[in-house]
Amino acid sequence: MSSKTLTCFCCLALSAAFALAQEPKQISEDLTGTWHCQFESPFGLQTYHFHLVVDNAGDATLKAEVDDRDEERKVEFVDVKVDGDSIEFAEVRQFGEREFRIEYSGKLEGDELTITRSFGQRGGQDAVATRNLPKPPPKEDPAPVVDVKIDRLIKDAFEDSFLIGMAGDLPSRYSEEELKLAAEHFAAVTPENCMKPERVHPGEDRWNFEQTDALVQWAEKNDMTVHGHTLVWHAQTPNWFFEGRDPETVKRRMEEHIETLAGRYKGKLQSWDVVNEAINDGGDAETSKTENLRNSNWLQTLGPEFLTLAFKFARQADPDAVLYYNDYNIESGPKHESSMVLLSRLLADGAPIDAVGIQGHWRSGRVPFEDIEKAITDYASLGLKVSITELDVTIRGESGGQFGRRRFRNSSPPSLEDLNAQAEDYAKLFSIFKKHEDVIERVTFWGLNDRRTWRWGQHPLLFDGNNNPKPAYASIIALTDGKGDENTPDHSNNVKIEGTCLPCRDGQRQGKRARRGQLTANEVERIGQSLLARLHHAHDS
Repeated sequence: MSSKTLTCFCCLALSAAFALAQEPKQISEDLTGTWHCQFESPFGLQTYHFHLVVDNAGDATLKAEVDDRDEERKVEFVDVKVDGDSIEFAEVRQFGEREFRIEYSGKLEGDELTITRSFGQRGGQDAVATRNLPKPPPKEDPAPVVDVKIDRLIKDAFEDSFLIGMAGDLPSRYSEEELKLAAEHFAAVTPENCMKPERVHPGEDRWNFEQTDALVQWAEKNDMTVHGHTLVWHAQTPNWFFEGRDPETVKRRMEEHIETLAGRYKGKLQSWDVVNEAINDGGDAETSKTENLRNSNWLQTLGPEFLTLAFKFARQADPDAVLYYNDYNIESGPKHESSMVLLSRLLADGAPIDAVGIQGHWRSGRVPFEDIEKAITDYASLGLKVSITELDVTIRGESGGQFGRRRFRNSSPPSLEDLNAQAEDYAKLFSIFKKHEDVIERVTFWGLNDRRTWRWGQHPLLFDGNNNPKPAYASIIALTDGKGDENTPDHSNNVKIEGTCLPCRDGQRQGKRARRGQLTANEVERIGQSLLARLHHAHDS
């Protein structure tokens, strides 16, 4: 295949100070920004949204969300190397039982980043990424304001049911306002990236504990529990783990990794994701009868026993920690059936597994409520606890389709209808979680706010980009106020908005107040679709 140049629209969010072992070069000023990138495939255009983080030691982590044939998938790249103005990385794809490696290299020249993608013996495919530097978002949302009074924090409202958590590599790179928000509203924290093998253990004799130590210390100071993420995973695991492909050597490396990391925080972490995402995506009637394991380096080297070994090593390292198997889409379809086969086998093999993590990356209007509830009861039937470990619910947007990963300048914010639909989905989810509170250990949101999320631009969380609670927050709290049937609540009319309603026209507030007092969500909606809700806490000073 001949080399092909494409105009590229990739979303490459880069924040880092790049340090090289030989001759340090600081290139964050050159690369920092937003890039849009599309690659052409036999199936059509693939849009990559890259996120690259390079720490002060020069260690890089690169992940992406890919829009591919009207579907979204997330990618964790491996072997990421930054050298001056050049970047190299690789993507590992699974097709059936075969695993393929796609190589990427990038070169910054002026305001353009030329990325070459190659696969096997095929020629390289070039794409030119053009820079799009967004304006800093305004601190105050230009949309009109509705003040809403909330008399309870979400972590307090569910204190007797389960923990409410959030994900992030706190406290580094978070503002004081964001740290205060996290500590005030959440009772647990999951490190988003800093405990993954590639970040914390980049070389066999090299460990990076600076961020993980800081997170654990910050959580202790703020009376928050910590859930470790993750010990064994097919992605973001350095190749040195598998060098030589000798099973005994690889097993020893796994044991030493788990013993060192989990042992370092013994008694300080409540729980661990021991194995993450080991089951293949999709499946059919035949694969649903099997474990349908991903053809990872762990499986290739150690066989299916690698999961049992990981749990046994984790129990030895921290006997009191709750040990999880964590995965996405395991609540539905053949993948759920495969998860039941896998978990049953692990228990039969004596693996000390305590709980299952359902990640919970869902879309408003398409949340599989019945499947979720059935999955919870199915896992409970095995004697396992359940947590929702990476919860977010993206909203659909006024066009009826998903928002892009980023909300570009001049595009519309979500309408009140979008926000209410999201709020209703969150209320239904939490009614299921509350109903099964004897099984649910924790519900963790995957991020802090609509800017601190891997799906930013799709407004998936309880706080907007300016740290203001959204209608979804109120809808969840309403479940605990004793009104209505808490198992199947209808929150389309019973979320009370107290305060001043300020209608707007063409993005500007009108000069006078239209109404004051209590309004239902439907009443506010009738005032105008341009209204957004800004919620304030009753106890705020």
